[in-house]
Amino acid sequence: MKKRFIKIFLITFLIGILFIYIFIYKFLNEISVKPNDEEDVKIPKGRVNVLVIGVANKLSDTLMFLSYDMKENNIDIISIPRDTYFPRKGYNAAAQKKINAVFGSEGAGGTKKAVEILLNTDIHYYFEFDYKAVTSIVDAIGGIKVEVPHNMDYDDPVDKLHIHFKKGQIVEKGEDIIKLLRWRKNNKGGGYKNGDLGRIEMQQHIIKLGYDKMLEGNIVSNFLKIHDPIKDNVKSNMTPNQMMYFIKKSNNIKNGNIEFHTIPGSPKTMEGLSFFVVDKDRLEEEINLITSEKD
Repeated sequence: MKKRFIKIFLITFLIGILFIYIFIYKFLNEISVKPNDEEDVKIPKGRVNVLVIGVANKLSDTLMFLSYDMKENNIDIISIPRDTYFPRKGYNAAAQKKINAVFGSEGAGGTKKAVEILLNTDIHYYFEFDYKAVTSIVDAIGGIKVEVPHNMDYDDPVDKLHIHFKKGQIVEKGEDIIKLLRWRKNNKGGGYKNGDLGRIEMQQHIIKLGYDKMLEGNIVSNFLKIHDPIKDNVKSNMTPNQMMYFIKKSNNIKNGNIEFHTIPGSPKTMEGLSFFVVDKDRLEEEINLITSEKD
């Protein structure tokens, strides 16, 4: 009787594991895309570089370069301002010389190549999402509590964006978190003293809070909660097998092992527009420091 019970238990357990595997694989397959001009990327052994592209109105409103050291289990994240000066042949209008404009004409693959040129380093994979994804994910995990750092009064009827918060106010719904991610100044003046760099700091802060929230409680349950938002709004050139490999590999990453950076440079007005001009020497030093192999 005991042997029969153990046998039934093992069969049930294995069927359960198989079901979970199929469910996760199917989910990952739904967000994986294979660009026509790119072959599958072989999984790097020591370090993997990933570009995260947040899209709004056919522009890359958020760009983050993630470098994951699989040996040390550390992640470095470099934020790239959307106004970063990146001139391209054949695109002569001033607004087209911002790196956020690359997505509109060349898509996620072109944006990945542009950032590779900017950082002078290879990028293995990308993840593309729009703000619907963030809104849905935040709401799915029960919200993220964030304190508003400034009085915010901004309206853009064309973009249907309306932001009205008071300093010290606590917001947590997905639609309000999006507004914090996008705001950098008011219609009538006043905003982050360092412009888009202040907005980047807010983005990094929200990512930390979101990561902490995901680690609370049952991780499997939290994964199931964000299944639909990710499936419907996130795309990647990473294959399902590669995603499963990295999910398993990065399972033990703690918040303290994630370090945030912002690409070095300074704002400058050119051709009637405000650009962020990269300090190439400092950038090279920082990239070398991050991506160099440790003994």
